[in-house]
Amino acid sequence: MVKGNRLFEYRTGNALPFGVTKVPGGVQFAVYLPKRGSMFLKLYKKGKKTPDCQIALTEKFRMGGGYFVVVCKAEGAEDSRSIEEILSEDYEYMYEADGKEFVDPYADYVTGRDNWGRRVPQTHPVRGGICLEEFDWKEDMPLRIPYSDLILYQLHVRGYTKHVSSKVKHKGTFRGLMEKIPYMKELGINGIVLLPSYEFCEVATDRAEVRLDKNSGSARTGQQITDQKVNYWGYGAEENFYFAPKAAYCSQQSYPSVEFKEMVRSFHSNGIEVFLDIYFAPGTNIFLMTDCLRSWVLKYHIDGFRINQEVMPLINVASDPILSDVKVLAAYWDMDLLRNVGIPGKKNGMGEYNEGFMNDARRFLKGDEGMVERAARYFSRNFDTHSVVNFITHVNGFTLMDLVSYDVKHNQGNGEMNRDGTEYNYSWNCGVEGKTRKKSIMDRRMVQIRNAFLMLLTSQGTPMILAGDELGNSQFGNNNAYCQDNAVTWINWNMTKAASEIYEFVKKMIVMRRSFPVLHQERKIRMADTLSCGMPDLSVHGVQAWRPDYTNYSRMLGMLYYGEYVEERKGRSVYVIFNMYWEAKSFDLPNLPYGRTWRVMIDSYANTFDETLLKSKKKPVSKRSRKGKKQTELQKKTVVPPRSIVVFVEE
Repeated sequence: MVKGNRLFEYRTGNALPFGVTKVPGGVQFAVYLPKRGSMFLKLYKKGKKTPDCQIALTEKFRMGGGYFVVVCKAEGAEDSRSIEEILSEDYEYMYEADGKEFVDPYADYVTGRDNWGRRVPQTHPVRGGICLEEFDWKEDMPLRIPYSDLILYQLHVRGYTKHVSSKVKHKGTFRGLMEKIPYMKELGINGIVLLPSYEFCEVATDRAEVRLDKNSGSARTGQQITDQKVNYWGYGAEENFYFAPKAAYCSQQSYPSVEFKEMVRSFHSNGIEVFLDIYFAPGTNIFLMTDCLRSWVLKYHIDGFRINQEVMPLINVASDPILSDVKVLAAYWDMDLLRNVGIPGKKNGMGEYNEGFMNDARRFLKGDEGMVERAARYFSRNFDTHSVVNFITHVNGFTLMDLVSYDVKHNQGNGEMNRDGTEYNYSWNCGVEGKTRKKSIMDRRMVQIRNAFLMLLTSQGTPMILAGDELGNSQFGNNNAYCQDNAVTWINWNMTKAASEIYEFVKKMIVMRRSFPVLHQERKIRMADTLSCGMPDLSVHGVQAWRPDYTNYSRMLGMLYYGEYVEERKGRSVYVIFNMYWEAKSFDLPNLPYGRTWRVMIDSYANTFDETLLKSKKKPVSKRSRKGKKQTELQKKTVVPPRSIVVFVEE
């Protein structure tokens, strides 16, 4: 103990957990340190450069590779506060090994990074903070919404509300997201996927260039580093602390961990699940990664994660007692490997998140050759062992508005001479590159946007919408906006005519999807008559009924989901016709048994939506009404406009 300190005493702690935890009679500090030379736990008073208390981590504190110290309040100390209050309110901590200080990798609060894009260690170095405040969860419980009922919404915490048009009080923060909950509920969202929201360094320290004051030759105190790119997304950042909510995303009305918990509790109380995107750096300890995910579940009530499985082995996640009941999104799941080690598939735990649906849906949308069979497969894709998450846009790539407005990327603003970002966007500008006032082009783009949302929301699996797409948000052709912390990536909330039109359409399509269980089935689509009802669960058609056209030049597809396979065989059938050809096409309408008829509910070309069909109920046909009738009507035809989608429902 540092000479002169009469406030603290310390003793040997118990094994696990790592980090800082409240224990009977004190506060435990636990850290994993492979045996080295001299090692210390240092307690700093906030704002002080020298430690107030320094504890040598000797053999008596060691258990395996971990060191466990319980700090207690010294007997006779004049301070009337409890030890946890003293440490939380007055102190920060660091560890030292072989003469080098470092922040506890298990810290769930990190100080010195409160201001976004600023790096001023001279005045406030980055240290581990201490937050032992009790939180009232008010009986909050995991929502456990089935994947088949989820509408996911991917967003960036800062960019979602940072724009002045967001009209929230706490822009760019967790609290700002809470202010937008009514908007998300009205849209129909019941699950959000947050881009990295843990403590990452958005300003790289080894390449930062600090301008010098011309008069003194020294760095200006508190200066914002403008000569260094900002890692806006947070992927691949340096100095990550995966257990700590990002302080720069906090409104600073409370501890970051407390505000994050308040946010999760608010979303849960409104029926919305919260997912975290956690990108573990290569070389991260497997035990630390597992502990990290557990911590977010146990401490913060997180409902799911998207993780990079090339670093975090999925077998560890799927076999963990805590994480096995949590939704985890990964690029793929090796079910054979999991079965070989005794891990069954978990339909509402394992989620597949990859770009296969996105690439093929984009190519089908723009009218590429040879895409009909692939589109039919992806639109109906689901599994019994795990779930599938579909998206047409996500954080990396064009927004939906840019997908229909640009043929090529425009990343000059990233400072890499437009060499960054993918070359394979599968986009079509509808005739003019970028913004235009030409009405025919604008109308064509709006139809394509409606087509894209219909492809997404009438497909099996779980749809994920990129935040801002429902408002026509544009990044001005930038398909790799990882370093753009400005109007390029901030969502513009101004409700222009186009934004209002897209928003209303998306809101109605989400209602439509939820109204027809055949569009979001939990079961795998068999494309066979497994009920012996005379119709398969899904049948694929071309311009001629019952004859799918998979030829290379075809752009026409019809998909009939038969209602007998849902809602105890009382569901209504839905027939979706995709005409991605540049001319109108005549399609046969498949016959329905016992004189039932088709009615148009949605026409993306005319932008029509018959809401009355949402309330219609499927009624059984009585034997008397069947008597004297043929079991099927004569086949009817319908003309589908060019590059459009028409949805029929059974009535």
